[in-house]
Amino acid sequence: MNEVNPWSSSQIEDYERMRKEFGIPEFNFDLDNNLFARRHLIIGHRDFSSVNEAMRRKSKFYAMTGLMPSGEMHIGNKTVIDLIIYFQKKGADVHIAVADLESYATRGISLEKGRQLAIENFLLNYIALGLEPCDFYFQSESSRVQKFSYILSKEVNMSEMKAIYGFEDSKRMLEISSPLIQASDILSPQIYDGPAPTVVPVGADQDPHIRLTRDISSRMNLFRLNMDRGIEISIGGTEDPEKPMKIAENIMIRAGATKVSRNRKYRIIRSEDSGNLDLFFMRNELARAEREINRYSTIAPSSVILRLETGIRGGKMSKSVPESTISLNERPEDSRKKIMRGLTGGKESVEEQKRLGGNPYACPIFELYMYHLSKDDTDLKRVEEECLTGKRMCGECKSEAAERMGLLLNELKEKRELARDRINEYIKD
Repeated sequence: MNEVNPWSSSQIEDYERMRKEFGIPEFNFDLDNNLFARRHLIIGHRDFSSVNEAMRRKSKFYAMTGLMPSGEMHIGNKTVIDLIIYFQKKGADVHIAVADLESYATRGISLEKGRQLAIENFLLNYIALGLEPCDFYFQSESSRVQKFSYILSKEVNMSEMKAIYGFEDSKRMLEISSPLIQASDILSPQIYDGPAPTVVPVGADQDPHIRLTRDISSRMNLFRLNMDRGIEISIGGTEDPEKPMKIAENIMIRAGATKVSRNRKYRIIRSEDSGNLDLFFMRNELARAEREINRYSTIAPSSVILRLETGIRGGKMSKSVPESTISLNERPEDSRKKIMRGLTGGKESVEEQKRLGGNPYACPIFELYMYHLSKDDTDLKRVEEECLTGKRMCGECKSEAAERMGLLLNELKEKRELARDRINEYIKD
């Protein structure tokens, strides 16, 4: 399959193969009938059950994302923020990192320019889309994120970075260190505001960052929960395990265990009655208790993994290919030109299209309806069936999509102007 690379503009062709190759479970949560879940635009997850349980119990959890201030915010970026807004409404404490250090390292964008782009092209649109006040910060100005990324670097070697990202020896150190800064972004809320489940909505190409961060989190923890053979809590480190073993045993009993055994030699607490244990309680209590003896303990972050939206002219929708995407700051007349020039799943001729129908599942324009332009499933079904049966011609479909996109862009433009007065609610000194 294609390399899963966060910095590539290549589209992922086979999501099922990707899930199997990288061990990504299928996403089977309905998220209160959320559009992305019910339309299967979320192709997988990593340990989302802990976040789902936090929402069900109305317990503390974080939602985290980042943005690269290297150009315009496009509609492909909108899906992640739509999910962040959903989680915020469900009670999440939201943190958004501006990856200005990464944009400086990989795109040569100055920190001053990165700040301007982040506010004008991203934050104003976030507010216009419905994001409420949250922790919106710049990597270059966050000493705590920078400090923690340095601490995390102790857990990773160059061989691992090459294996995950395919880094060549010619890569500059700032580029190599950017994944560690992102890991720090993801874990920092737990370090400074207390352990809690954390969800990071990502495009499928960003999964390497999640894998790395989950691995680092596990390595830095003293308590490690294993569910392969019953329920086990292993105690890391080399110091006398008696105190942490007592803590772990007590938490396991409070979680509902009745048959608990301990193996001091192998530093393990084990329970046979796994079906009756409150694992959500156990995981959270272990992280909180460990904080008393290990200030860097965290709960491994979860993710929801989104299908990458196809660019209007093919490939992955990317700001590096502006002719194939639509900026949220774009003029409706410009977006119309792009849509009318876009690729479709149509046939060679009108006659053939009427006779055989089109293929909406290979059509970037139909994806615009799926992700952004058709909130109502009945409406989306109409567009789909008219295409399949040959009742809908590509020119007609593009024109309708362009009109709907124009309405969306005009609405956002009006809301952005109102949002300008609220910037200080999001950016704290």
